[in-house]
Amino acid sequence: MRLFLAFIFAIFTSVLDVKAEELPKVMLKMEDDTVKILKGFLRNNNKLIIEGANDIANHPNIIEEIYNYAKPERRTEAFKRYIKEFDSFVRKEAEAIKKYIQEGNRAKASIHLAKLIDRCNGCHAVFRGW
Repeated sequence: MRLFLAFIFAIFTSVLDVKAEELPKVMLKMEDDTVKILKGFLRNNNKLIIEGANDIANHPNIIEEIYNYAKPERRTEAFKRYIKEFDSFVRKEAEAIKKYIQEGNRAKASIHLAKLIDRCNGCHAVFRGW
């Protein structure tokens, strides 16, 4: 039942835009989903991998919220373009992870997980000014 409610919540929230105050919750959920994918690889559990990748691929639209949440000096048009590219890239990588796991190609799926994590770190570096 708990899994069913979580699934319904994920579907419901994925079609809504997120308010700025909810952005940290969405980002934490994406972090949890990324860890779920990694756990799936470590535990040889395709179900975990697919669940995490599916949640990332269908996360709510947070582009404007990230832009508005950023420090004013970071709010450039280049940063806004980067966020859009990041969002699209992350969704595509999550879909690729699912695809390759479903095809039984863990090696390719793990390459896409590495790309996804690298891009997450890249965005945080830009966002936080590392």
